[in-house]
Amino acid sequence: MAQAGRSDSFAARHPFLLFVLLAYALSWTAWISGFILAATPGETVGHYAGGFGPLIAALIVVATLRRSPWRWFLGLFKWRVHVGWYLLVLGLPVAMVVVASGLFAALGYTIDLGLLPERLASFAPLYVVMAVIGGGNEEPGWRGFGLPTLQARLTPLSATLLLGIIWALWHLPLLWGDPAVRAGEVPATDLAPRVALLIASITAHAFWYTWIINRTGSVLLCILLHAGYNTSNGLLVLVPEADLHGAAEAVLLPIMTGVVVGSVLVLLAATRGRLGKPA
Repeated sequence: MAQAGRSDSFAARHPFLLFVLLAYALSWTAWISGFILAATPGETVGHYAGGFGPLIAALIVVATLRRSPWRWFLGLFKWRVHVGWYLLVLGLPVAMVVVASGLFAALGYTIDLGLLPERLASFAPLYVVMAVIGGGNEEPGWRGFGLPTLQARLTPLSATLLLGIIWALWHLPLLWGDPAVRAGEVPATDLAPRVALLIASITAHAFWYTWIINRTGSVLLCILLHAGYNTSNGLLVLVPEADLHGAAEAVLLPIMTGVVVGSVLVLLAATRGRLGKPA
């Protein structure tokens, strides 16, 4: 009983730390197990199972704090919000890709509009997959538990920056999902800038999620936004798949990161750093 008491005390004193440790442990274990089982169904299972780490971690911490995990989980899906919010979370990722593509074309690279009909046909099915198992499933953990826990003690700006960095670094094992990286075909001089840009991009995205949560209280909208980002980035960058590696990728990644960071700077200026949280 004394041991259980100490566990409860640690969870009560450090709920965010416990959540992060569990999220990393669960996700990284699943991903690394998938890498070990390369070229088998276990690799796919490990890849998708790892995305549920933050959600499972949050459920464990909520239960440890003697709250109802089921009630907590259901409370995240606030759907009665103004239709404008749905239009925003659907349109923002598309708008970012359009701006990035325009800048890409302005630099002299080719955008193949002939790819659009085929890509649009796949948009809705892929969007659903991304919402359920391809990124949206992370949001109950990061934004449903992690963010409010941090914002109880920190300013929205500080809480978002800290959570964004933790969220970005959590993705690092997924770099090994790239066959070229795992085979050692990507030089360290190329890999380091790619990692830095990915961390900057993911961290920047976190600010939009914070603003939406603080304005609406709906993790459902964050799930939809996350699915929109992943789907738009995967389908609406109208460059042939074979060309997305090498020179095109080296240009697209900094452009897309710059677009996200620029949009966040506008958001911070517009909200005076409050990110939708009442003064």
